[in-house]
Amino acid sequence: MASYCKAFVLICLVALLATCTLVASKEFGVVNTVPSAEFEDFIGSPSTLTAVYFYKRRLQRLKHFLESFDAAASFMKLYQVQFGRVNCDIDPVAAYCDKPDVDMSVFAFRNDRVEAKFALDTMYDRDAIASNIFQVLLSSEVPVLQSWIDLSHQQQRYMGDKDIIFSWQKAIGTYQHRVFMEFAFAYGSTYKFVFATNKKVAEEADLRDAKSVKEPAIWVLHCSEEEKTAKTCRQTRFQHSIVLADVLAFVRTLKTPYYVDMPINQEPTPYETMNLHLVYVATDNSNEHEAREVADKLGRALRGQAGVILLNVDTASEITLESLATDTERLREVPVVAVQLYGQDTMHFMHHFSEGPLVEDLEVLLSEHRRSTERKKIIQDEDEGFDEPDFSAKLEKFFADFSAKGETFWGPSSDEEVQDDVVAEAVYRGRYAQLDLTYAPALTDKTFPAMLKEKSLLVVVFYLSWEPRSAAFLSSYSEASLDLKDEPSNSSPLARVACDDWPDVCQLNNVSSYPVTKVYRDGQYLKDYRGMLDTTALVNFVKLLQLPAPVELKTVEEVTNFREHVLSAGATDTAVLGLMGQEDQAEIETFTSAARELQGLFILGLVKDKALAQEVGSMYGSSVPGVVVVKRDDQYQPFKLFSGKIFHKPSLVKFIQLASLPVFPELTPKNFPSFFIQDKPFVILFGGRGEELESVGQIAAAEELPVVFCQMNMVSPASWEQTFSSSMCQMLVFLHWSWSSTRREECLSTLTPMTSQRTR
Repeated sequence: MASYCKAFVLICLVALLATCTLVASKEFGVVNTVPSAEFEDFIGSPSTLTAVYFYKRRLQRLKHFLESFDAAASFMKLYQVQFGRVNCDIDPVAAYCDKPDVDMSVFAFRNDRVEAKFALDTMYDRDAIASNIFQVLLSSEVPVLQSWIDLSHQQQRYMGDKDIIFSWQKAIGTYQHRVFMEFAFAYGSTYKFVFATNKKVAEEADLRDAKSVKEPAIWVLHCSEEEKTAKTCRQTRFQHSIVLADVLAFVRTLKTPYYVDMPINQEPTPYETMNLHLVYVATDNSNEHEAREVADKLGRALRGQAGVILLNVDTASEITLESLATDTERLREVPVVAVQLYGQDTMHFMHHFSEGPLVEDLEVLLSEHRRSTERKKIIQDEDEGFDEPDFSAKLEKFFADFSAKGETFWGPSSDEEVQDDVVAEAVYRGRYAQLDLTYAPALTDKTFPAMLKEKSLLVVVFYLSWEPRSAAFLSSYSEASLDLKDEPSNSSPLARVACDDWPDVCQLNNVSSYPVTKVYRDGQYLKDYRGMLDTTALVNFVKLLQLPAPVELKTVEEVTNFREHVLSAGATDTAVLGLMGQEDQAEIETFTSAARELQGLFILGLVKDKALAQEVGSMYGSSVPGVVVVKRDDQYQPFKLFSGKIFHKPSLVKFIQLASLPVFPELTPKNFPSFFIQDKPFVILFGGRGEELESVGQIAAAEELPVVFCQMNMVSPASWEQTFSSSMCQMLVFLHWSWSSTRREECLSTLTPMTSQRTR
């Protein structure tokens, strides 16, 4: 019997082991399981990079990573990178499996050494994994540049020898970075590849369009053509999005001649298999020398965009001319330049023949065609997912309306796509939005400390570039930076840190959730921004931060201007006046401390002259020392007096926060949280008019009942009449359900007789 039990237990253990192995194998797919005895050999290859994941627990949240790890393993086989996993539950490698949280990272090994360690939150899909592995694989061949000086040194090093392909990337771990590194792997012996994640490298190196590009970009620096003594290399910008097929086509064009002569007997040109636009420089024998110079310069300027063909009408056959253009007479009006856009049969004749205007006009023509093609592609792609028959027409009209401004923003055709989810809506509507973050520069571990020293006020958003809430807020952040731009300095107080690029910067600043916006004053942390994640709220917050806290007021005119200017400027609906005398030092210190705590939310003005304080206080019936909260949009309670002990700061702060709220507001999604946190019952007036509003407003202003009074306008009274009787339709008051009937009656009796009757 004992032997039978032992056998049964053994069978169960084997079955459990097989099940665990099967589950893990299914999740990892093509990734090799590395036995502990073979681990050292597996990671010991000096010529092969090895990525290893130490598998400990089967967590649901790891499912997506495991699938991505498997997909990346299949992809990276092409580049001699091997992927493996160690099952720490079944066959552990003690040196690693015994470490806590080892399963929350991917390790890259080469020649027995750990080359890099990647946190799982940076390995969020196949492209992120491949991108990071490529970065380790090519770390010595593809340097990351930190400044334009680094790029200048690279040009000097390869001048007259090799072309440089430079890219600005938003981050390591993106699809665009992965594509760039793939080409660096494939063409590293032909070109020198370098990149930067700081856009200023491209801007300060004066690379073409660097200041206007919003998405990752590529430039070719033609250093091989230059003399050794040259200072900089001629450059060509890759004009398309960084997509594998487009970059491959572009790289192929770099080896084509600047221009070719029109072949005899309609033989193919080198450009015909490259999907390029064709630029014909038509000439006759007498103008051929000048035409060749123009063709050569156009070929250099349009490298990667168009192929240039020299057409001599004196030697070309009539069949050749007719095959090119229906208007052969116009083609014979030499010298002339004509363009055949890719995919079109017609010729576009240019109005100039001199190099400068020609290049400019040609680039405008090609750019407009590219934008038109991209718009049509978006329409075609999106049409496949929508059944609405006039969707294309609507989208075409939308693009036409915005084309003059160069915008590519596109919103959904159906509100159902984003219904009831403002974050989803913001992300959805921003998929093709080109964010202008010029005045909210991206900071790094080096530029962040420098910016803190440079700016007396710095507002920084810490975000994850792939996280939906971050993406939604960046749109508002971009708009806010433009609103806050200071013309003389051409900058704003806003900046940003991508925590997936610079996790150490975020960790040093105690960032634990995303997005979070932090305020720094004179190099020191001040506070977090806790307002709504929209443009207006953020702009108002920063504008208030830029004002003194408190503002010292010395005359009646200054008090009047302060109150009227603050309320008319729109940054806040509330002006707070502190009325003190020089002898009220404790109250002055408390008020000043409260002003600093509330900076960004309210603006506080301080009077420290007793006679002036009494004169201003008489306007509001306030004693001295005293505090007056003046409200712009509260017709039922335009101001409120503080009656507590001014030297008790928490009471003063709480008073200002509550007194700033209107006593009988229209209830909206934006202001609801401010009232809800008071933990009081709501009395909601629906559809009130004139006298009804006035009577309830007066009751609310008296503040004799422990409730929140508010109103809601009825969009369609007819629809309410279908639900409620006509006598109830005009006005409904909702009282807290937990009140006793006696308390409800007491409250109702306080209201006007009409209101009381209609709510019973």
